[in-house]
Amino acid sequence: MSRRLSTPRLITAGFLALMTLGTLLLKLPASTKDGISWLDAAFVSVSASSVTGLSTVTFPTTFTTFGETVIMFLIQLGGLGIMTFTTLAAVLVGQRVGFRDLLAVREQLESVDSPRNTLRLVVQIARITLLVETIGAVALGLGFALHGLGAREAVFQGLFHAVMAFCNSGFATLPEGDLLRYAGDWLVTGALAALITLGGLGFPVLVNLYSLRKTRRLTLHSKLVLITSAALIVVGVLSVAALEWSNPATLGGVSSNSRLAMSMFQGITPRTAGFSTVDYASMRAPTLVVQTALMFIGTAPTSTGGGIRVTTLALVVLIVLAQARGQERIGAFGRELPRPLIGRALTILAMASLLIFVSTLALMISDGLALLPSLFEVTSAFGTVGLTLDVTPHLGVFGKVLVSGLMFLGRVGPITLILALAQRQRPVRYSYPTEEIAIG
Repeated sequence: MSRRLSTPRLITAGFLALMTLGTLLLKLPASTKDGISWLDAAFVSVSASSVTGLSTVTFPTTFTTFGETVIMFLIQLGGLGIMTFTTLAAVLVGQRVGFRDLLAVREQLESVDSPRNTLRLVVQIARITLLVETIGAVALGLGFALHGLGAREAVFQGLFHAVMAFCNSGFATLPEGDLLRYAGDWLVTGALAALITLGGLGFPVLVNLYSLRKTRRLTLHSKLVLITSAALIVVGVLSVAALEWSNPATLGGVSSNSRLAMSMFQGITPRTAGFSTVDYASMRAPTLVVQTALMFIGTAPTSTGGGIRVTTLALVVLIVLAQARGQERIGAFGRELPRPLIGRALTILAMASLLIFVSTLALMISDGLALLPSLFEVTSAFGTVGLTLDVTPHLGVFGKVLVSGLMFLGRVGPITLILALAQRQRPVRYSYPTEEIAIG
């Protein structure tokens, strides 16, 4: 009897295959103007497949339209999830999808729906994605055209950046190479911010909102995601406005209207998007610390973003509040949360913190970076954000490999990767005597 891959291993293998295919496609002569090294091609492929946005090369001068199109498809595949996309493709061509495939998609989505409804959920996801990205592409294309881009270029850039924003990736392929020119444009920055926010809510929440007219009920998951996400957006926007308003190198040298637009955008984009309308290297240290915290938290589970997830933060807050009140049970909105979920949240927090600490130290040693740039870069990679303090293009071989590994871990997820590498679990048929230890 042949051994079949477990679901976590199948998901991990799918992303590795996507990243490998991307590397090969980016090495084609048609993808670049003057060629690209294998290491840089692999780095960009991992960054695109993990919907991060970090790059060791300059996009406008390196990639052709074909190469940028390859990257766009890598990001779309990575954002939707390789298992979700393959299942959807099988449905569209009429291929029968087995129960095992449904379970694989369900595990990647972490959906509350039953396996029998997974196909319906995937189709809803495809509809929502197509609708949101189409509207975003039209708005962005119009905004780019108003700034002088030709019709054909505006359409391509509108589509490219709509996919980037909804999939929470920070690549920018504009002729000038960045979004600084559009910093005060509410149409462009507003459309990007809306796409980033919707992509970061997660597919279960989007499906819940999409079906709200029929169900007339928000799930506990949706409530926690929406409330926590809104709170983090407020914190992000206010922190940028308060700390950078008088900084002449960022917000201080522009009009009040542009300051408001830039504060709004830079308060939202660290939620794993990676776009920037300011020079991050010129930001003040306190702002960068807040941005690093936002990147570490990230977006919602089963979204196109990364990080430890907003539900992990929400659950940790609920645990602290319950302990402060002397309560043993953890709950919210009239619902009690299961104990295994609490253990998982704390495990994710501990593993992510340890990974960030070790990786930051390694990057400081290997590339001679100071603490804040190294921490910022590592967190950006793990959170699949794409923001940088101009560190990525100057990394050595070890630094590039390390950051690539962090982007992969940030997309696949620490828990999924551990399950993929672990042996089959065996049930424990005994228990030890209980004994307490001192804490605090």
